[in-house]
Amino acid sequence: MNRRSFITTWGARATWAAACVAVPRVARASGSLTLWTMQLSPFHDDYVKGVLAGFEAQHPGVRVKWVDVAWAEMERKVLASLAAGTAPDVVNLNPQFSARLAELGALEDPRLHLSAAEISAFLPAAWQANQLGGVTFALPWYLSTTVQLLRQDLLEQAGVRAPRNFDELPPVAQALRRHAQRYAWFAPMDGSLALETLVSMTGSLLSPDGCRPAFEGTPGLQAFEFLHRCYRERWMPPTVLTEGHRGAVQQFLAGEVAMMPTGMQFISQVQRTNPRLHPHLRVTPQWLREGTAPNIAVMNLAVPKAAAQPGLAMRLAQYIANEDNQRALVQRVPLLPSTRQSYQDGWFNQATGDPLLDEARRVSTQQVFAGSVQVPPLRHYGKLRASFVRQLQLAMTGRRSPQQALAEISRVWVPLLGCRA
Repeated sequence: MNRRSFITTWGARATWAAACVAVPRVARASGSLTLWTMQLSPFHDDYVKGVLAGFEAQHPGVRVKWVDVAWAEMERKVLASLAAGTAPDVVNLNPQFSARLAELGALEDPRLHLSAAEISAFLPAAWQANQLGGVTFALPWYLSTTVQLLRQDLLEQAGVRAPRNFDELPPVAQALRRHAQRYAWFAPMDGSLALETLVSMTGSLLSPDGCRPAFEGTPGLQAFEFLHRCYRERWMPPTVLTEGHRGAVQQFLAGEVAMMPTGMQFISQVQRTNPRLHPHLRVTPQWLREGTAPNIAVMNLAVPKAAAQPGLAMRLAQYIANEDNQRALVQRVPLLPSTRQSYQDGWFNQATGDPLLDEARRVSTQQVFAGSVQVPPLRHYGKLRASFVRQLQLAMTGRRSPQQALAEISRVWVPLLGCRA
């Protein structure tokens, strides 16, 4: 995930059976609900207050208290509130952290409260992003997808065209170092996006049965060797091992890096903070191994089981995430909705006055409909990721061969994935 509001490069996460049943809307509910969101205030105060006012109008006697929480504080605050018995009724999280709570049996299953029609309103890939072991633990809200953002001025200085995939990167990177003394590419390898990058290069995360890492064979070996070469030949800055999206942004804006993976929402940030740079930017689709689905990043709305009125809380989550409210949200900020019908609005085909943003939106929309969550919620995700990142960094810096690194990852991952012979 990324550390800025709406930049996802996110990455973060009880088993029960549930049937999809039709549930009538609450007619005479009363009381109060608490909603926690992440870094929507103050820029989206009017939007959130308007949505909550609409919900309260449909549910006379219900009042919703809104609390906006800083990104970096959310996980700590949620865990503390659950321990203290003061958890919010609806909370905005990412799938990986939600999955950790679901493992503890702490989250309500939306399928117990939503109708089949309400469930099918969401894009399948977005809905599946909030499942662990066949159990659904949250509703998808807004989405992002990865695109490559390019500095055309640096590419022209080096006399090269933008690469379309990983295979085309080496000659471009060599020219950028030789003629412009610039790094070609900043893809964070600090843990925030390293697994997603590998899946983009290899095609999948796990074997079909989910029992082993899918990259332990030839595709993974080639990817590790390629990333080692990127690091050794200085096509990537050394800080890719220690810094996430924020570090990539800083070096990209400073002209030290020519290309970076990001979401289209970052384009608006550049336009606001560095308007002189904006005309020199270009956007292309995510670099992918042939046959690999583009990555989708999902933010969700979860209802803790500790909620006093879980059914009413789920009505609130569904109302916030319905097609009309999602459509209104993505018209305010360059994100994408998780509901099918939201894309039928003609607004998606209207020019914004910014050709770069229009192209990014076009590419991103295509990728959402073709994409998937490249790193889905996993049990023991923190341990899996830590093992992977350590071995990848050892291989990239030459302290361990790619073969040794991949073997160690498999040794750690197989028991954690929990398959029995």
